Amino acid sequence: MAAIIPHSPFLLLLFSLLAIFFVIPIQSQVPANQTFKFINQGEFEDGNVEYHSTYRVIQTNAYTFYRYPFRLCFYNTTPDSYVFAIRAGVPRDLGLMRWVWDANRNHPVHEKATLSFGRDGNLVLGEADGTVVWQTNTANKGVTGIKLLGNGNLVLHDKNGQFIWQSFDYPTDTLLLGQSVKTNGRNKLVSRKSDADGSDGPYSLLLDHKGFAMYLNNSGKLLVYGGWRGSDYGSIVTFDVETEIGFDDVIYYELVLTVNQDVNAPPPPPPQSHRHLLQVRPIGNAHQINLNKLNYNATYSLLRLGSDGSLKAYTYYDKVSSNTWEESFSFFSSYFVRECGLPSKCGSYGYCSRGMCVGCPTPKGLLGWSKGCAPPKLGQCKSGAKVDYYKIGSVEHFMSPYLDGGDGPMKVGECRAKCDKDCKCLGFFYREDSSKCLLAPVLGTLIKEVNTSVGYIKYSK
Repeated sequence: MAAIIPHSPFLLLLFSLLAIFFVIPIQSQVPANQTFKFINQGEFEDGNVEYHSTYRVIQTNAYTFYRYPFRLCFYNTTPDSYVFAIRAGVPRDLGLMRWVWDANRNHPVHEKATLSFGRDGNLVLGEADGTVVWQTNTANKGVTGIKLLGNGNLVLHDKNGQFIWQSFDYPTDTLLLGQSVKTNGRNKLVSRKSDADGSDGPYSLLLDHKGFAMYLNNSGKLLVYGGWRGSDYGSIVTFDVETEIGFDDVIYYELVLTVNQDVNAPPPPPPQSHRHLLQVRPIGNAHQINLNKLNYNATYSLLRLGSDGSLKAYTYYDKVSSNTWEESFSFFSSYFVRECGLPSKCGSYGYCSRGMCVGCPTPKGLLGWSKGCAPPKLGQCKSGAKVDYYKIGSVEHFMSPYLDGGDGPMKVGECRAKCDKDCKCLGFFYREDSSKCLLAPVLGTLIKEVNTSVGYIKYSK
């Protein structure tokens, strides 16, 4: 007797849902021959790379992970402490190859760590004992493949080529061309601590409704020292290049920051020019910040927030035998913003004029500057402790141009009283023309200024 097949709508719906449940995961898996497990071991590769590091190239039977001039690697600056990263540049260059993206810079792994890409579509970095250190969190999200693109972007994609995950969404201290910071995602670059220590350092380049500005992290308090502050640049800023044809059909390349990319967003007002801090170079318009114009192809360029707080661009030009990554832009430079504005220019303390460290301020006057120049050591901050100040004429603090001189108007005695009561205040800067007061929790490089700004540096009696 033939079986009776039920025609209940409920049962038909149930069979359909079960079919979908079992089919979709199979369709969305990574093909078995495209999975891999790479072990961090073996000989190091040749080539001159940043931070005096050594490195191993990551490649498998299915993937080379090489798209000129980018490559996936493990690198280390100290023994047995590795970062999964993307390298820019090739070993045959005599110039320096650069690390343009780090996955786990705050959590380095050790020898025999593994990088695995399974059928579930998750890319996982783990220690030899299986401890997961970093992952893309893309398990069972439809990933079917992995690629390193020609622009340096590492992507995990679905069967239609749509990106499920991309390294461009997670910049560290560097932006490649076409890469962005976003207020609804990774909204900042963060410097390294040093060449040897790749973990998060004190400097950041942050995008928010106040602009796109550089900050020094002083015990959790952000002190502005550069960038483009005073305008709302929207939710996305992208490092990019524009081409233009000049006289005799010569092609010029302009490194730019494309801003205000929100749909239907009104353009922000033009950026404020803070007291001749910006030089003659045009800063751009409501949708673009001009960085520098080049006479050669800028297709491979990067924007880097250095461990010293500098903001520089480098452009790869392989037609030369050395220095293939040429410095193509510097925020603190003779053609953009005065070099003395960089807080670390003269170390922890120093007097800077025309881009040079010219003195070390002391209670006895201005002495010759050296790397050992340091601000006065203060005694324990407590009630009744006596402090005094020594005066430096024609000088301003690195924050002053971005904070319009500070608070006020107020009298100089009031400004001093505020610093007296603040244990974190190392000195204050007073504008005699506007009666503005700026308290300084960090001193760093002091900028020679021909106006009426005066510095008062605190010291223990």
